[in-house]
Amino acid sequence: MVAFRPMADTDVPAAVRAFEQGLLTMQARHNLPVTGNSIADEKRRQDRTRHFLGTDPGGSWIAEDDGAVIGMSQSFVREGYWMLAQLGTVPGRQGRGVGKELLRLALSHGDPDGPGTIQCSRDPTAMALYASFGFSLHPVVAAWGPMRPGRRTRPDDVVRHEPDQVTARELDIVDAIDRGVRGSARAVDIVAMLAQPGSRLLLHGEDGYAVTRDECIVTLGARTEESAALVLRAMLAESPPGETIEVNWLTSPQQWAIREIVRVGIELQPFGPVMVRGMGGPPHPYIPSGGFG
Repeated sequence: MVAFRPMADTDVPAAVRAFEQGLLTMQARHNLPVTGNSIADEKRRQDRTRHFLGTDPGGSWIAEDDGAVIGMSQSFVREGYWMLAQLGTVPGRQGRGVGKELLRLALSHGDPDGPGTIQCSRDPTAMALYASFGFSLHPVVAAWGPMRPGRRTRPDDVVRHEPDQVTARELDIVDAIDRGVRGSARAVDIVAMLAQPGSRLLLHGEDGYAVTRDECIVTLGARTEESAALVLRAMLAESPPGETIEVNWLTSPQQWAIREIVRVGIELQPFGPVMVRGMGGPPHPYIPSGGFG
């Protein structure tokens, strides 16, 4: 019989494995690029899971069957803005009510009438589940692939900060941008993102920022589309030559990003969607993190 209980620190490895098994199965079923299954990626997911378990223990849950973890969910709240960090079950458990109960428990953390966001997978069952809980669906495309040679142009006015160079001043700038574009700040999460190997902070004055990791955008926010495009352009120019670029969660308002992606010749493909409640649509100009919102 399936039992649900709050997550403990000792549950983290098994919870992450359950999530990854479900994610990889879904990606294979929909012919999506399979990423994030290396030892380093598993450690990153465990670090992220422990981060939210520490900041929002009331939003962290697991499902067990005969002592084995078969599913998990995590949600967190930042200044009234609710977000689902992750929800998944092991293959073979979908459609049996486990995910629905894990979502209900995650939603019990925070104001049920407040704004909220879910970065959803391509799984039709997941889309239907989130819609049944009052979330509206916004289609998404993602950039995936190498850049064409000779398309790198780095803006001079975007400054790169390594993690050990990020001070309270830079975090205050990011918080101010986030409050303007998404209605809530999240310095504690920005610090956690920057703690991951290969991460850095790009700043365009006080108007735009991005946390990047090697060849991907982790998250990006800006006061204007012009500033957002410059920060994205800087990330593309800094990415390792020949590497596969990854920019996810591009909703319809993010045409500024789509123009930059097309300019450098990276392929676009269906992804997502992003699902929201209590707001007119996804924040913009903004690129969310799949796990950090």
